Amino acid sequence: MAEIVLCPLLQVVFEKLASRFLKEIADRCGFKDEIKKFQRALGAIQTVLQDAEEWQATDKSSKLWLSELREVAFDADDLLEEFGPEAMIQENDNSLTEQVTNIVPSLRPFITYLKKLPELKQIRERLDVLLDERSNFKLKRKDGDKAIKSQQKRETGSFVIESEVIGREEDKEKIVDMLQLTAESRADEVVSVIPIVGLGGLGKTTLAQLVYNDERVIGNFELRMWVSVNDDFHVRKIVNLMIESATRRRCDDLIGMDVLQSKLRDLLFKKRYLLVLDDVWNEDADEWDKLKSLLKLGAEGSKVIATTRSAKVAAIMGTVSSHRLKGLSHDECWGLFKQRAFANDQEDYANLLPIGKQIVRKCVGVPLAAKALGSLMRFKREPDEWLSAQENEIWNVGEGENGILPALRLSYSHLPLHLKGCFMYCSIFPKNYVIKKEKLIHLWIAEGLIQSCQYPLRGTQSHKEGTSLENSGSNYFNELMWMFLFEEVKKNSDGDVVECRMHDLIHDLAKSVAGEEFFIFERGCLPKNPARVRYSSVVCHSESCTIPEALYEAKKLRTLIFLFSNDDSGEIPAKLFTHFRNLRVLDLSYSGIKRLQSTVSCLKHLRYLDLSNTFIATLPETIGSLCKLEVLNISGCSDLTGLPRNLARLCMLRHLIINDCERLTGLPDNIGQLFHLQTLPIFIVSNKTDNFKQLARLQLRVS
Repeated sequence: MAEIVLCPLLQVVFEKLASRFLKEIADRCGFKDEIKKFQRALGAIQTVLQDAEEWQATDKSSKLWLSELREVAFDADDLLEEFGPEAMIQENDNSLTEQVTNIVPSLRPFITYLKKLPELKQIRERLDVLLDERSNFKLKRKDGDKAIKSQQKRETGSFVIESEVIGREEDKEKIVDMLQLTAESRADEVVSVIPIVGLGGLGKTTLAQLVYNDERVIGNFELRMWVSVNDDFHVRKIVNLMIESATRRRCDDLIGMDVLQSKLRDLLFKKRYLLVLDDVWNEDADEWDKLKSLLKLGAEGSKVIATTRSAKVAAIMGTVSSHRLKGLSHDECWGLFKQRAFANDQEDYANLLPIGKQIVRKCVGVPLAAKALGSLMRFKREPDEWLSAQENEIWNVGEGENGILPALRLSYSHLPLHLKGCFMYCSIFPKNYVIKKEKLIHLWIAEGLIQSCQYPLRGTQSHKEGTSLENSGSNYFNELMWMFLFEEVKKNSDGDVVECRMHDLIHDLAKSVAGEEFFIFERGCLPKNPARVRYSSVVCHSESCTIPEALYEAKKLRTLIFLFSNDDSGEIPAKLFTHFRNLRVLDLSYSGIKRLQSTVSCLKHLRYLDLSNTFIATLPETIGSLCKLEVLNISGCSDLTGLPRNLARLCMLRHLIINDCERLTGLPDNIGQLFHLQTLPIFIVSNKTDNFKQLARLQLRVS
């Protein structure tokens, strides 16, 4: 089910309302009170927003309210984009302006803002209506940016039917061998911690159960305990459950912590024990240290197995190398699918077997998916039903309570709010698409998905503050990698991931939570409500890339990415620039365009423009009107011979990417005016004497 995440967007709007420049023009133009009313209404909604976002899964009216609030927030953000210094710079020559400024000459610089006042008031009134409706939901105030925890509690035990487990023999042997080692990994560690880490649904718990019940393990430890942790990592709770697991008796919740510790000490004293901590999410090292001090009460050679979906958690807890669990083979997934789908009667349905093998390809090595899909097909025996399952996306065929997406959604639910928007954004890339880390971070920044509240808004940042956005974006990326929501594709020489992709099932998860604002136009697939689409990609499979007519209904589109294969080079319609005026991101890389129309200047909000690997020979002078542009990528444009002088007007440009432009003979002689520029891969030396003086003015970042 799609989820509405509003906190990051409303924070952007709130920061724009609080900007120094808007305060100045509000004072000058006489609508200071209107801005204050807007801020108060938005602030009141922000206090209950987290609670509303948590309730949306079970309360349809709450979700509808959030949906309406989202539309108001998007409209407010678009309008506040117009209240920037650049609006004052632009010449306004219409007759109405002339008439007004002839009467009150001092108003001339602010006339653009005055014309937008009725629209600002209208949006504020819509916000007031939603504020009044807030009382219908009995929402609670919540402070802080804490992750929204899933209301579903997944509780596990140590029991397993080993004969039903397929494909984990090798993994089991590796863990058993690690448990039988007597030498400790570190001299200061009494107990070794072995993390089993991997994507949700891979079978980490099942592997731990297999190991826990192995005869060799039973004989090697005097005491075994199993604790299902979930997201409630409290030392008292875990100690309580350890005692219950060891004694098989319920532990009184009213017992004090001192008595609990004494009981645990008596249980563990001079005993070699095995403890399984299943499904750990805790990233607080202090909490883990509190528990670890109690675990040292046992005998040397004691072991802890911790299962987790987070590489970060594994690093905090582990004293030995993590065991990274990988997917099963297609044949192994097919075996699990057959267990559930056919039981003992597969010979009676030989006509379904070929279709079943195609369905299993959707599992992409995840055993939980194979079992969930097998269970779903168990009582379906018509070929049409199986063909439907084969053709549909997995969220349309596996959404039951025990399905794969509810299990994977736990990983999403545990993400902090600021990462949820970044994760959703990746749903506009097709399956198996290789995502470049640096480009993705630039896209997130362009869409306002990376915020740093300690710094002022764009346009007032210093060079150092601007750099922090890229650093924050890198941290966001790493967090998603640690949660296995991204998979490594390529590393650089320093060992840092520079390219990634999303596992097919994680991509399905992203699409299921992203909602109708995100859409991929591919092979005739159209959205249900095109007007609500704000982030989109168009997958081009031929030389003539035609924008679907439905896309033109998305008048408030913010991201438009054209995805060409390296063999294609389609043309882009000329009316693109005049139609999508709210674009923040436009990616035309690998398209067949030979000329960038002067109407590109209509994209006043554009922050990211990718023209790389196209046939463009020159750029229009009007590109200098894109005063919010932060990234201009023209790498691989082998026909490009020069850059416009007006390029220096791009006062917010941080990344000018000009690799592999063989015919480019020089840079504008005023390029030193780009004070925010961080990336300039090459500097072309010309015969002009002040060439190096321009370079000296730049504060380029050393990567």
